Order: sequence, then C-alpha cells, then structure tokens
Amino acid sequence: MIDWRVPPHELLSSVAQTHAAIIRLADGLDEGQLRADSSLPGWTRAHVLTHLADNAWAFERQARHALRGELVDMYDGGQASRDRSIEQGASRTGAELREQLRDAQQALQDTWSRLSAPDWLRPVRFRNATVLDTALARWREAEIHAVDLDLGYTPRHWPAAFALHVLDFLAARVPAGILLILRADDIDQTKVIGAGAPVEVSGAAHDLAAWMAGRATDREIRTASGKLPTLGPWPPDPAD
Repeated sequence: MIDWRVPPHELLSSVAQTHAAIIRLADGLDEGQLRADSSLPGWTRAHVLTHLADNAWAFERQARHALRGELVDMYDGGQASRDRSIEQGASRTGAELREQLRDAQQALQDTWSRLSAPDWLRPVRFRNATVLDTALARWREAEIHAVDLDLGYTPRHWPAAFALHVLDFLAARVPAGILLILRADDIDQTKVIGAGAPVEVSGAAHDLAAWMAGRATDREIRTASGKLPTLGPWPPDPAD
C-alpha cells in the first residue's frame, strides 16, 4: 500500500525536487522557445513560468501571514490581479523570468523551512485550510505545470504518491450517478469514488491522475465501455 500522506518535511523535499526540475527546464529555453505555446490554451511557456513564480510568492505570503496569526487573500487584488500579473510578467526576458522564478521558489522554501510542526496546522484563507494544505497545493501546481511546459516532462515523471494524491484531490470531478473504479495496475492500487452506475478505468497511476487533471496521458487508459466519463470542473479556484 502506497500512502501519499507524507510528513511536512518530506513534502517540502518533494516540492523542492520539482522546483529544481522546473528550473532545469527553464534554463534550457531560448527566447523563441519561451514565447512558444505551452500545452495550456492561450498561454505561452512564459505565461506558465510567470504563473509558477507568482503562485510561489502567493503561498509564501499565506505562510508568512499565518505565522503572525493573520489571514490574507491568496492574491492581493484577487483573480483580476492574478491574471494581470501573468499577462504582464510573460513579456519579461528569459533571464528576468528565470530570476523571478528562482527567487520565488527559494523564498517559499525558506519560509517553509522555518515552520515548526504546529505551524503547519495554522489556518490560512486559501480554501479556508491550513499551511500544510498550501504545500500540497504547491506540489500540484509545480508538478502539473511542469508538464504543461511541454518540454518532455510528462506524467510518467510523477511519483506514485503524487499521482494518488491527485486522484484524492480531484475526486470531486466525478459526476453524480457514477461509481468510478480507478485501477492503477502498475502499483496494484484501486480507488473507488462516488455512487451509482459502475465505470471501471484502468492504467498506470500517473496516467489516471493525468486524465483526472485534464492532461494528456503517456499511455492509453482503458475502460470496458471504451468511453470515459466526462469529468466535472476542478474544485473552485481560491483566488475567486
């Protein structure tokens, strides 16, 4: 049995590894490659890197204020400010984007490294949750958007624990009236979500997670009917 519920220090290490992978991907890009499309509609790779930096700063802000016993919005100025920052930041040069990304990711890791065990359970405004929940969210943002850069980092790079976490987090996407049976045949794990007519989907854990996250799979996932159910929306964006 693989348990994705890792202690905070292990989660911090996992996020730092993904941060390092993103930097390696960004360091290999010239200006033309930065302006090329990512796999996200309407976003270039520069948009994705800008969002990754802004998101790191936003989670650092959540943790820093939580240490003071304060609750603040995820993004100062809300969704409109978030979107404006991404559009403006995407026009920066490659050197500026990489510096921004390094600084943001390091600041987040530095703030997290100062947290005690009780600090991880401090409340934040993000999803009305805890600092630990923001670390899980950053893990998702970093791993999934690393794939969105379309630079050879695909769901097969996702650790099994991460894939299982994604399946848990996105369980709410399963539509009403369906009992979704997810069989991760590479790690001999089964997850059952919902209630109603059974639909069994099988494949590698990372491919099942990619499908649930709305991303392309490395290999085809299988279902007896040959038709995958249409998933619902992601959990609401905390910037809304």
